[in-house]
Amino acid sequence: MKIIVFLISLFYLSNAFSKSGPGVEGGIGYADIGAEETAQTIANLSGSTTLVTYDRATWYGRLFYEYELNRETFLDIGYFMTGSLDATYTLSGASATEGYTMNGLEASMGIKNDGVFFKGGFHQSEVNGKASITIGGTTYAAAASATGPGFLFGAGIEDNQFRYGITYYDSVGGMDDANVWVGYYGIKF
Repeated sequence: MKIIVFLISLFYLSNAFSKSGPGVEGGIGYADIGAEETAQTIANLSGSTTLVTYDRATWYGRLFYEYELNRETFLDIGYFMTGSLDATYTLSGASATEGYTMNGLEASMGIKNDGVFFKGGFHQSEVNGKASITIGGTTYAAAASATGPGFLFGAGIEDNQFRYGITYYDSVGGMDDANVWVGYYGIKF
């Protein structure tokens, strides 16, 4: 009986000192959508010079809940999403555009010490793509998506309820070459 009382007391004491709770992060996500390679492919197929303009970054947002197991370890679950990364290809008499947004659920485990934290885990995510091509004033549209798992790791600094950090998402949407680096600022309530 004393052991049970001791374990329950230990659980409540550890939770009394923990900083578990929900939070929100916002920042910038960087990814290479392969626009230069696509432009070269279009140029090779059409035999015409192809100009390309494309985004290297877009906005990133994440809602999360962090549960501190003790002062040095935590579990983190969250939902992230991004704005669209767009590219426009132009050649004589035609243009094409493509855009990709990303979102997903994630779970990770982390360690922290003196305000510095590291985390690693997995995500189940989706990439949604939209494309259109305009030839002779007529526009044709297409859409596609990919869903799948990947891993993530990150690091940052936490000061009271505020945090700054970076996270790397590997294989977003389950695609091997869809990797995203994120820099963010967040607050935990």
